[in-house]
Amino acid sequence: MATGIQKLLFVDTNIWLDFYRAQNEAYIELLEKVEGIKAKIIVTHQLETEFKKNRQAVILSTVKLLQDHLPKKVPSVGVLAQAHQFKMVGKDIDRARKRIKTLQDRLIAMIEKPTEKDKVFQAANRIFHRENDPLVLTRDDKDAEKRKEVRERAHRRFLHGCPPRKSSDTSYGDAVNWEWMIDCAIDKTAELVIVSRDADYGVTYNDVSYINDHLWHEFSNRVSQKRELLLYTKLSDALKHFKIPVTQAQVKAENELTEQIKLGDKLLAELLHSPLAAMDTGPASPDEFPDVDGHA
Repeated sequence: MATGIQKLLFVDTNIWLDFYRAQNEAYIELLEKVEGIKAKIIVTHQLETEFKKNRQAVILSTVKLLQDHLPKKVPSVGVLAQAHQFKMVGKDIDRARKRIKTLQDRLIAMIEKPTEKDKVFQAANRIFHRENDPLVLTRDDKDAEKRKEVRERAHRRFLHGCPPRKSSDTSYGDAVNWEWMIDCAIDKTAELVIVSRDADYGVTYNDVSYINDHLWHEFSNRVSQKRELLLYTKLSDALKHFKIPVTQAQVKAENELTEQIKLGDKLLAELLHSPLAAMDTGPASPDEFPDVDGHA
């Protein structure tokens, strides 16, 4: 890290949601490391909206996954019904079902009482709601003018088709995030590190990510040609860039998680190209984030 040059970090919504998808505690430990550098993290009300809009569905998908893997009761086999081994297998299955039910209950408690039972939600709130922090764009009245300016620029770039924007996007949330990143980088004369798997930020080959050419050129013009704009798809790689120690167990946990997500994306793509996907299911609903609190 260059001496005297500040680095700022933006963590995209799906990366925050990965803490609910993690298969073991090693990945969850990365959350504490992220919170340790929260003073460098860029946040928008848009990011918080997306996180809170989707977290319940991600948690519920884990509840359903556990349900799908509940061990079935052993069918009664008359001649062996009284055998010691048969009874022990039945008891083992009953214990496993009870443990899974306990895990499901804990997950539902996270949905019901997130401020008390969900440590990911709690940590995210501490990061998202930093008081009077110039890197946090809130829905509060104090940020009304800044928020209006960012939205106007985001809307223009969305209409022009500028990244970050997917061809299927019906809202300009990513553009809001990007415009605020640019403002923060200018204000702090800082380099910018983005953690995202979204292809509209760039491409990845052999685990090396390359920022989108348009975004790189724009950053150079609007911020500085001497400041770096970096893209990572893995949180552990970004933390290493900030000189934050990461264990091999944490790296392995994230690698396993990303491979699992890639497999899921591949299966989804195959499903979308199946004959069933060609059936007319009606128009898609716009994925808007209305300003329900009445702010500009």
